[in-house]
Amino acid sequence: MTDVRITYGENSRRIANNQVLTIGRGRDNDLMVTDAGASRRHAQLRRTGEQIEVTDLGSSNGTFVNGQRITGPVLVAPGGQIQLGGTDAQPLGVIIRAAAPQAPQQAPQQAPQQAPQRAPQQMGGAATATPGARTAVPAPQQHAGSPQQHAPAAHRTPSGPLPKRRPATASVPQVPSHTGVVFDRYQLHEAMQAPPPGGGHTALSGAAPQVLAPAGPQPGGQRAGMQGVLNIGRGLENEVVVDDLLVSRHHARLVPNGSGFDVQDLGSRNGTYINGQRIGHGRLGEGDLLAVGHSRFTVLRGQLVASIDEGDVNFVANHLSFELGSGKKLLDDISFALEGSSLLAVIGPSGAGKSTLLKALTGSQQATEGEVYYDGRDLYQNFDDLRHRIGVVPQDDVVHRQLTVKQALRFAAELRFPDDLDKHLRDRRVDEVMAELDLTNHADTRVDRLSGGQRKRTSVALELLTRPSLLFLDEPTSGLDPGLDKQVMQTLRGLADGGRTVVVITHSVANLNVCDKVLLLAPGGKVAYFGPPDQLLPFFGLSDHADVFTAVARDPEGSKQRFKASPLEAEQIEAPLSARRPAMRPLEKPPRQQSIGSQLSTLARRHLQVILADKGYTAFMLLLPVVLAVLVMVVPSKHGLATPPPDGINTAEPRVLLVVIIVGALFMGTAASIRELVGERAIFNREKAVGLSPAAYLWSKLAIFGLLTLIQSIVLVLLVLAVKPGPSSAVMFGSPTVELILVTWLTAFSAVALGLLMSSFVTTSEQVMPLLVVSIMTQMVLCGGLFPVDGRPGMEQLSWFTPGRWGYAASVAVVGLQDWIPRGEQYEKWRADVADPLWAHSSGIYMLCLAMMLVLSAVFAAITLRRLSRKNTD
Repeated sequence: MTDVRITYGENSRRIANNQVLTIGRGRDNDLMVTDAGASRRHAQLRRTGEQIEVTDLGSSNGTFVNGQRITGPVLVAPGGQIQLGGTDAQPLGVIIRAAAPQAPQQAPQQAPQQAPQRAPQQMGGAATATPGARTAVPAPQQHAGSPQQHAPAAHRTPSGPLPKRRPATASVPQVPSHTGVVFDRYQLHEAMQAPPPGGGHTALSGAAPQVLAPAGPQPGGQRAGMQGVLNIGRGLENEVVVDDLLVSRHHARLVPNGSGFDVQDLGSRNGTYINGQRIGHGRLGEGDLLAVGHSRFTVLRGQLVASIDEGDVNFVANHLSFELGSGKKLLDDISFALEGSSLLAVIGPSGAGKSTLLKALTGSQQATEGEVYYDGRDLYQNFDDLRHRIGVVPQDDVVHRQLTVKQALRFAAELRFPDDLDKHLRDRRVDEVMAELDLTNHADTRVDRLSGGQRKRTSVALELLTRPSLLFLDEPTSGLDPGLDKQVMQTLRGLADGGRTVVVITHSVANLNVCDKVLLLAPGGKVAYFGPPDQLLPFFGLSDHADVFTAVARDPEGSKQRFKASPLEAEQIEAPLSARRPAMRPLEKPPRQQSIGSQLSTLARRHLQVILADKGYTAFMLLLPVVLAVLVMVVPSKHGLATPPPDGINTAEPRVLLVVIIVGALFMGTAASIRELVGERAIFNREKAVGLSPAAYLWSKLAIFGLLTLIQSIVLVLLVLAVKPGPSSAVMFGSPTVELILVTWLTAFSAVALGLLMSSFVTTSEQVMPLLVVSIMTQMVLCGGLFPVDGRPGMEQLSWFTPGRWGYAASVAVVGLQDWIPRGEQYEKWRADVADPLWAHSSGIYMLCLAMMLVLSAVFAAITLRRLSRKNTD
């Protein structure tokens, strides 16, 4: 029996007799090709004996057999070539050889191999390394100033056969998986010639594939690892030791099952992923991809093969479009491919869709049509796994200005790395990043005292902590002078040369020469140019970038069509192009790197540090209860809050005192929190994208503000009672002072929760002041201290939803105004004045008021949490 194969570059696919295969750029084809001239559904192949019948399916650019365009079905004999879209396209070959007999374990050169299906072809490879013993898997080392380990992007081609690093010793095709990962054929051949280790520790080293263990019994009945089990983690006690800060000490366990491995996640913080989906338990079968941090494991030909994502990866945007519900298009069919270690500048006039493109490329807002591929893997479908390898620096600074550079980076490291990582390892990584970005000399400088360029480098440093392979920056040079603009762009050039793919959105065109490629967008998200920066002006026949912007803004559609018709489109845009994905699924919440408790601790300590670092804010918050206490003291009152003698009853005096105390508590709580969420929105959105729990974030705010308002309440009540007589008797806890402090604190805490809720709705800090005034005035009116609200339809029911109503009622219950009034007709006026049923001096009423304030706090917090948990919190 003969073995007929279709070859494409380094890959081959066996085709059975009478089997029909479709071929084209679309993912729904049996064979997918990367040539830009190919149609999405281009041709049909059918085997007839030892020949292949080729039929063109109405393609735009034609199908060519041995250099001639075909018009009908044509038979191709072994040795023939098929080209899609032109005679310069990468050819498909037809080969024939004797079929190898099936065996339980085949030598690599005998194994039949299939080309990757429904995933774009992988590009590039990595250096070979030899497996070692009892050593750690090194995390990718990326330093802008280090000797270059990657070829310049300009010297690569984004598609076509992989470069041959050495002559092949045997015919070993690439070994792809259906997840899109493809290993270099020569490295894999070399790795699979060495027997897998029989036990002890196993080392991975670099992106070169390395065979770790068989999926079934070895000769002699021995299995890899200890009793056939492979434990993966950062600790040296594991069989596979991974030197990666994103990996937990005990991360995952693999148990051979004969045809693959049973995988168990060991409670890791960053998760274990099979084919892009986070799992607790799962099965790793032939061709499946297991991701642990930056390390990748797959079963190929019955062997467990591993490598490390070192960052030098390709990135593909495939027919991206984004359309609003109204039908307006913000992105219009954008495609491009980027090689690893390259720098792309996205430019264009205002309204060209640059920010929308950034969201689509990073997965924060999926395109309504098209795909994004990271090293051949669909970013949208593998977002949870790949999100740690993508860094995003928004236009706004994402660091607290009150902290020093080192403090900001250390808190960020706590949030982004597993909580079982030793502190000295986190701090060492922070020091490495500061050194890479030339921030070491500014480590103890507050962020608000840095220059604009230094602040932007600090924001970049936050993203580099986890060693991302892709780095996106939105207007990093906005507001900078030309000198700082140049420094920032040169820094990005160094980051790209250090092994990262960098995409920068910018309006500045002064330093485009440091970029490898430029993407010019016309209004409506249309591609007006993609290619080298030095060809941009000649392409338009202009001498000034401003004139280019004016030209594409004047005629967006014409600019798009001009580029599509130019040779540059075919030359420069060689990304794997595919058809529309049939269904879009919403992104899942990113998993947490740490437990809720660990994140809560880190966020609370950071929030406290931010408050203490702002001396003016700290002084204001501490002096505020003192000022409020002085205002209470100047209120005329003969007996204060104490029970007066029968001939001196005046309920107006204590009611005024309590109004000032409760309204002061409302002001303390609301003023503390109403700016908080809107002021940190950029920081929170970025941290949430990498796994921050919105619940931990909100609880940390409530915890710190709860502590702050408790201190303020104690100061306020004690200062007032030092001058004014306090309540004469307790209602529940035996001390009216303690009861009044508790009422004041819960009132202020409820106002904190309300302030956070209002802060989640506003879009700018300038909008909070009107809300603060309206909130305080409304609650002062509805509290019942200025005039009765009991029995007034509408107003009474509305007051139930305000902390002021329940706080004031609880304070009146402590004072016991209703018990002051003696029996008798002459006191009926006073009795009617304090007849509110919520003012009774009883433990039941007191506890009801406290409980209602807690309920309101919980409701406000729940609504706030819901808003924080939304996909977009802008």
